[in-house]
Amino acid sequence: MALCLPGAGVPNECNVLFGVAAAPLRAEQTPAQALAQFQTDAGRKVDVAHFYELGQEQLFPSPAEIGMVSGPGESIIPFHNWRPDGLTWRQVADGAADAYLHQLAQHLGESYSQPYFLSLNAEFERFVDPAPGSGQTPADFRDFFTHVVHVLRSDPNDKSIIVLNYAGTAKWAKQPWFEDLFPGRDVVDWIAQDPYMFNPAATPTMSALINQPSGSWPGFYAWAAAKYPDVPQMLAEWGVENSVLTAPYIDSFYATAAQDMAKFPKLRALVYWNRSGLHDGGRDWTIDDTAINANPDVNKAFRKFANNGYFFSSPSCRDKLR
Repeated sequence: MALCLPGAGVPNECNVLFGVAAAPLRAEQTPAQALAQFQTDAGRKVDVAHFYELGQEQLFPSPAEIGMVSGPGESIIPFHNWRPDGLTWRQVADGAADAYLHQLAQHLGESYSQPYFLSLNAEFERFVDPAPGSGQTPADFRDFFTHVVHVLRSDPNDKSIIVLNYAGTAKWAKQPWFEDLFPGRDVVDWIAQDPYMFNPAATPTMSALINQPSGSWPGFYAWAAAKYPDVPQMLAEWGVENSVLTAPYIDSFYATAAQDMAKFPKLRALVYWNRSGLHDGGRDWTIDDTAINANPDVNKAFRKFANNGYFFSSPSCRDKLR
């Protein structure tokens, strides 16, 4: 089991991991500089650094990514999300990417001496095409996910912690095929969702953000906790948008966030999506400004939250990630 999950009245043994997906905030900023700036702005080190990988051309981690998580004085858990490019889930499941995946498995095993998180086609719900023969049905996803995990784990140096990363919204949970997506407990170590506070009327608190019920849908956290009670959960992405709409709520949101998190003992990692409205290279990004340094008030509120003592990572905790 990945991490010790506390029961009622039992103190958290390992608390919660603090992480970030830190993209450059300016066109000229490198990913390494963006990660360093986030840590400075947060007033603390991160436990997890989230990277996004696309296609079958480049192996990951890159030398730059390795340096960011294991350079001098660094001890960061890498978190890679890989999505195939130009291939359907069915094609990957049937072996179309095997040459790449075997090379990737060897490269990952040689690159990392520590465990790392890996998600496959994060927010996969929005890629589903239930039409027979599409190659993107829920059955195709299950086979894709299982096949990739088995190939990676065939390497003797495999250290992957496999994350099933849902979008986690009621829109997808209400689809008739939603329950058919889970690929199996044997290939899933952690379950994740990606919630954002864009509308403070709907998610004015961290508690409301973590679990958003809708009609008969109990909310992602409640659903996953009931369905898979032995599986740790994480927010693989989360963020608070900096806007005129959210500005009056940000201080109170962060002021009560640590207390709210205590209500969700299966939530073992929060990985913030830190963006300034620009993607790498200065391109427009569909998700707007969630940067924690947007202004002094936002930064002060976030720093207090990030250093509240609820986040904690020790070597003994990291040994139990998988």
